[in-house]
Amino acid sequence: MFAIIVCALVFPSCVYDTEFAYLNDQIIALNKRVKALEDTLDTRLDRDLGARLETIQSNQAGLSAEMEALRSDMGKLSGRVESSEQVVKRTVERDLTDQDTLQATVGSLDSKVAALESVVRRQQEYLGLEPSPLAEKPGERKATVAPPPVSEPEVSAKVEPISAEVALYDKSLALFREGRFEDAMDGFRGFLKSYPNSDRADNAQFWIGECHMSVKQYEKAILAYQEVIKKYPKGNKVPNALLRQAAAFEEINDKTSSRLLLKKIVKDYPQSSEAEIARKKLAALK
Repeated sequence: MFAIIVCALVFPSCVYDTEFAYLNDQIIALNKRVKALEDTLDTRLDRDLGARLETIQSNQAGLSAEMEALRSDMGKLSGRVESSEQVVKRTVERDLTDQDTLQATVGSLDSKVAALESVVRRQQEYLGLEPSPLAEKPGERKATVAPPPVSEPEVSAKVEPISAEVALYDKSLALFREGRFEDAMDGFRGFLKSYPNSDRADNAQFWIGECHMSVKQYEKAILAYQEVIKKYPKGNKVPNALLRQAAAFEEINDKTSSRLLLKKIVKDYPQSSEAEIARKKLAALK
């Protein structure tokens, strides 16, 4: 009887350890597959770059000929510009001469008007007539009163500046929401590099996984969520990372791993909203 009780207590733990080992093996296998895909991609990129370089080199001769033709055309245009500048210069000089002539004529007229006004005043004095008031003598201007300066409204409260840490995180999140997933990933990676101990570090790592999910890179998404679980085990993003990891496994048709992760959420976080979703998904997977 005692042996039966011991087996009943030990058996669930053994099953749980076996399931965990299975998940760990799956994640290790994914790491290897992602590495192989990245190596293949690098090889293809090198081959494509080599072909493009050959094409560019073959086009350089044609571009050089076009450049020479452009230089020749530019030389012709420069000659035309110089001729135009000479024409403009002569026109300006002629206009300035005409302006000097007009100024001299106006000065002569001013002298004649002043002489006439002097004659009129003497005649009025001789005849005993009151001089007519002049609204404004030539050359005089009425003084203008400047309006009182308008005081700027005082700012009652100062706006606190946003820190560089928050600004970088918000910018990366905005890029994700705009659908610019590659740029968002670069932003979140830069955030983790600059602020590894930030309170938002687990969130940034989680959003990297979401970026991979958005572009259907499910295997990379699983690995990104695993970083959240491994590096930030006490963070509030762990249940969500497990749930999204289960969804990624389901996308690559590994329903066994998906089911195990959903069971882990229900067992470790029974009161969470993620556990409620996990229960519904487990029922649908049966």
